[in-house]
Amino acid sequence: MAVITRDAQRKRTRSRLRAIFVPLLVVPLAVIGIAVAIAFAADQLYADRALPGVTVAGVSVGSLSRDAVIDRLQSELARPWSESSIVATYDGRSWSTTNGALGVRPDVAAAADTAIAFGKSGGAVERLAAWADALRGDARVAFTLQAQGGALDAWLGQVSSDTDRAAVSGSLAVGPTGLVVTEPVVGRQLDRVSTAASVLAAQSLQDRKIDLSVREVYPAVDASGFAEALAKARAATTPLTVRVEDRVVSEDAAGLASLLVIDRVLAKPGELSTPPAGAIVPATRYRYTVSLDEARVTDWVKALGVKLDRPAVAAKYSASKEGTLSVIAGVNGIRLDQDKMRSLMLAELLTSATTASRELAAPAIPDSTAFTTDQAKEWLPKLSKTSTFTTYFPPSRSRFANISTGASQFDGVVIMPGQSFSFWNLLGPVTVERGYAYAGAIIQNRSDENVIGGGLCQVSTTMFNALSKLGYQIDERHAHGYLIDRYPLGLDAAVFDPGVDFRWTNDTDVPVFLWSWVGDTFVTFDVWSMPIGRTVTFSDALQKNFVDVPPDQPADPAFPKGVSVKGRDVFRTRTVSDASGKAIHQDFFASHYAPVWGGPLPAPATPPAP
Repeated sequence: MAVITRDAQRKRTRSRLRAIFVPLLVVPLAVIGIAVAIAFAADQLYADRALPGVTVAGVSVGSLSRDAVIDRLQSELARPWSESSIVATYDGRSWSTTNGALGVRPDVAAAADTAIAFGKSGGAVERLAAWADALRGDARVAFTLQAQGGALDAWLGQVSSDTDRAAVSGSLAVGPTGLVVTEPVVGRQLDRVSTAASVLAAQSLQDRKIDLSVREVYPAVDASGFAEALAKARAATTPLTVRVEDRVVSEDAAGLASLLVIDRVLAKPGELSTPPAGAIVPATRYRYTVSLDEARVTDWVKALGVKLDRPAVAAKYSASKEGTLSVIAGVNGIRLDQDKMRSLMLAELLTSATTASRELAAPAIPDSTAFTTDQAKEWLPKLSKTSTFTTYFPPSRSRFANISTGASQFDGVVIMPGQSFSFWNLLGPVTVERGYAYAGAIIQNRSDENVIGGGLCQVSTTMFNALSKLGYQIDERHAHGYLIDRYPLGLDAAVFDPGVDFRWTNDTDVPVFLWSWVGDTFVTFDVWSMPIGRTVTFSDALQKNFVDVPPDQPADPAFPKGVSVKGRDVFRTRTVSDASGKAIHQDFFASHYAPVWGGPLPAPATPPAP
């Protein structure tokens, strides 16, 4: 039996392994060596040429030199490319052009360099992979586009002139005819950089469409800072009709707009809507506010009351020539409740109207007369004529019209205890429509023959003398500019609107009323009341500081030629005592009169020579 040692067995095993694995290692190494040799040979062969199978935008340039690649790309890429169309679209509109018209061309030289360099960098494995791609037809080289000249910029400018729209900031103001409104408009602006990038991003020879990149441009005041204010302003200026019973007053948009306060204020964070991403937004944004000016609303309501009120008419008396009194009945009225109307306006005016006009039923309250018919009847049997006074004037139709019209305004009007009387407040407007005419009056110490209502001073002077001798409280009295001899010296009472009034107060506990009688050359005022037990005395007139007419003083047209009156100061004192003899009034009436004259007498006629 053979004996095999352990060492011999081991040697035999190693020999078998070598026989198996050495061929397995040698063959791949040989293949790799051959591949490396081939790759090295290929690198040398294609050092200045594109690898086989390389394409640029679908154009085969494999195995071509750089110059040949450029020639082929010029022929098969650049020329067809220039004729390919570009259609840009935005918001339903389109703008057509071609690559050639825009000066957009493939960068052929750069593409050729890229094609030649393909598969010639990196390690052996990377190069082999590139060869494999090339041989499979997967060696596709991209190209870049370049814009030559200014054609692309010019085209973008033309397109932007169609797409761009200036942003308009909203504005709201009050004008002469109502609201002045500029609605806000969000603008548009072509994003030239983004659009140019889209034009230069193509990678094929096909006709193509691109979407224009247009950004919104927000104004300083956009709709979110404008719409609410505009709605309030339009609500407030909705034509308004206000009604009290059968009386109606309408106010148009212009009148209502005058009640508004419109402000543009800085918008705080979160007060306005957030613009979309990409929008161009100003650093500072504003909003409008609309409110009502409460003081103006108050004034407007007061003026409304003048139009809508139907004031109560106090009872009056009428006197006959025979001295018989009768009662003219009073009439209750109605007036606007101004406090409630003001609150209603402030609450309602800024709310939206559902119709083209708005109508409000104004809150009203009864207006009761201060002197009722029942009171007049109660006092009637107790009244008697307590004073009368008459003054005279030269015949004149216009003067008669003014005196009779003016005096009649005071007939029968009752002045209650404690009530004050103002000549102008009770007289009312002096207009031709009310019966007044142009006549002479003293203006700045000189007669003016063309004054509407000339002669009303005769009414106030006559009234003053009739009342003053009864002892009533005199609150305001003025002298004329020059002395008028048909009035008691120093006891005239001139009136002129504005600023010159005759006022007195019934400081007794019984009512008083006046009644006038006017003839062609006279006016009389009767005072009706009850005897009050007062004693009235006037001092004699104290005349001082006489002044002659200066030689250069112009003649007064109301004075006859050759007639002059010296200027002077006149002082009268009135003392009023009650039934016990206690003085209750002491008035000092001071009058300053300027000199006046009618000019020199005409020279006597020269008798004819014998």
